[in-house]
Amino acid sequence: MLEMKISPKNVAAIASSIKKIKEMVKSGAIEHKTPVHIVMEPGIYAEQVTYNLSNPLVLESVNGASARDVVIQVQNCEKFHKGPETRAAFILGDNVTNVTLRNFTILNTHVKSIIEGSTLEDSAEALSYCGTRGALFAEKMNFEGHQNVVYTQGYSSFKECSFKGDVDVIWGNPVLAYFEECFVHVAEDNRGDFNGYGVKSLAVANKPGFVFNNCRFTCDRRKKSECYVMRTEGKGSAYSKENWDSIALINCMVSEYFNEEFGWDDDHMLEVHPRANAKCGWREYNTKIVKANGTVEESDTCMRNVKSYLLTDNDYTEGYASRYLILKNTPLSNE
Repeated sequence: MLEMKISPKNVAAIASSIKKIKEMVKSGAIEHKTPVHIVMEPGIYAEQVTYNLSNPLVLESVNGASARDVVIQVQNCEKFHKGPETRAAFILGDNVTNVTLRNFTILNTHVKSIIEGSTLEDSAEALSYCGTRGALFAEKMNFEGHQNVVYTQGYSSFKECSFKGDVDVIWGNPVLAYFEECFVHVAEDNRGDFNGYGVKSLAVANKPGFVFNNCRFTCDRRKKSECYVMRTEGKGSAYSKENWDSIALINCMVSEYFNEEFGWDDDHMLEVHPRANAKCGWREYNTKIVKANGTVEESDTCMRNVKSYLLTDNDYTEGYASRYLILKNTPLSNE
């Protein structure tokens, strides 16, 4: 294993380290399969990071630091660079095989400026995982931004992570993106009183998509607008290979400030596909509602979007009752 320790006192410390790894592979000093371990000292790393090497990578803060002591931050957005593979603060490309991010913060400082609504130019990911052949593992991470905070493809696992944004905080077209004991906060829009959305799924067809297990969803209360746990883009169909609205909430706690429908489809004007079932679509099990005074109540599901599905006890026992059941036969089960 190649061990490296870096400091924010050095300009472009992370990018320089990645460049060094690439040069070492090219020269034959290490193999393209040699694992790399980079430890970051506390401080602010004001640089865009792109990692697209096959070397397994562990990037983490130094022992004893908190996640907020080590921050990677940059301003970037669709207006500056096109597509989630270039506009994020931290980008993982399709050549990655196994990447672990642990105990630090990634922040995209772009502040939305277009007044009309949620527009493409204001998309500004903190993290874009563009890998389809490997696996991403994130643990005790903070991801912050405004519109489109975390984008994920392929297989990814997030454990004890926090996410903060205002529109499509988490989105992408994964096979499986698994979230365990995570905190998702839909913040007030910096431009005013606009709808907020937690998750937007464009998942691979017939796959689990986004699965949230024992997670908590909170939001800043709007005056006239609404907050939704999830929303559709209306592009899915039986013939599409992705764009499926697959999101599962398992044993989650949700603030009472979210709209009781949970799923937004523009008053049924947009297609939600598929009609949910035990394996894909909008589905949930054992949701609890957190009241403003802090008390927790059983969720009244009668107001859910009609295209969602309530998992039965048998569905839960057979497919969601353990981490093993959810991750089995995927690259995420080998962590």
